[in-house]
Amino acid sequence: MNRILNVKADKTLLADGHEVQPFIGAQPFKDLILKLPIKAYNAIFTPMGRKSLYYFLKKCQASLNPDYRREGKLVYQLDNGNGFVLHRGNHLSELVFLEGAYEPLETMIVSKTVRRNDVVLDLGANVGYYTALLDRLVKPDGQVHSFEPGEGTFMKLSDTKKLLKLDRTVLHPKAVGDAVGSIDFWSSTSGSDAQQNTVKNLSLGRYLRHDKVQATTIDAFLAESLTQQSPNIAFVKCDIEGAEPAMLKGAQNLLNSQDPPIWLMEHNRPALVEHGASSSDLLAPFAGYDVYYVQLCWPPSVMASAQAHKWSGIPDELPDECNLIIIPKRGAYAKRADSLRLAKLIP
Repeated sequence: MNRILNVKADKTLLADGHEVQPFIGAQPFKDLILKLPIKAYNAIFTPMGRKSLYYFLKKCQASLNPDYRREGKLVYQLDNGNGFVLHRGNHLSELVFLEGAYEPLETMIVSKTVRRNDVVLDLGANVGYYTALLDRLVKPDGQVHSFEPGEGTFMKLSDTKKLLKLDRTVLHPKAVGDAVGSIDFWSSTSGSDAQQNTVKNLSLGRYLRHDKVQATTIDAFLAESLTQQSPNIAFVKCDIEGAEPAMLKGAQNLLNSQDPPIWLMEHNRPALVEHGASSSDLLAPFAGYDVYYVQLCWPPSVMASAQAHKWSGIPDELPDECNLIIIPKRGAYAKRADSLRLAKLIP
């Protein structure tokens, strides 16, 4: 019988010089057994764990769908009948597909607010959910200007435009802030294109990519791109991960114009803090507006309430994460609030 001379982590050496490879499945199986209680605890008692478990179960359910199993991008219909594109490997895109809907109350509000032939902006367009919605609403002669600085995300946004034939949309691979030039940009490489930011923070995760991207301001863009004969900006959707106050500093001409637009803007208190800002900084430019909010839900297909809530005017009373519907009290677009009240989407 051979005598064992040495045991290493990856092999066993016998006296006759032969090497015996261990059972390679043993250690991973042991690791799995040890991690199961931790995974089970997280899946039950932590919000992120519950989200991960929900997402896993939804993907298992979707795997029965032959269209989902097919390689490549998939054009499909959402529950509301609007078309969209599934980009595999992108967490947000897959989640919208698995749910069949995304921010339904906000979607209805935008659909009642934006009119044919409007010129609108989508700041932080990601893979293009709102861009696709807006393109449909502004036809036949309106225009959508969509901004997305993340290189990988911009490629997916470009695919969305091409596959859905968004012929009223112009794409801009730029960030929007308070100055024109080149800025730092960090993005997660884990598949979640929502995790990208102009500041490096823990929420981006461990695996990051750092780039320099081009940035502009709203006022500079409008001065360069829109002629005197062009219509005013009727609507702005903005979700730029806490950089909203900086963007507003560069949009003073738009904010103070004769016909200021309606805004759909994310309020994310932790993200604002990461940018050295606060809820007050975000809301201060809108002192002459009516502000409503919709609390963010998980999953994003859930409607927390049948209508948006009127903001009390106290920044601390806003939920940490919510979408703001901001309607001017003057100008050409102020009266569009009437259609939202008629549809009982705002009080």
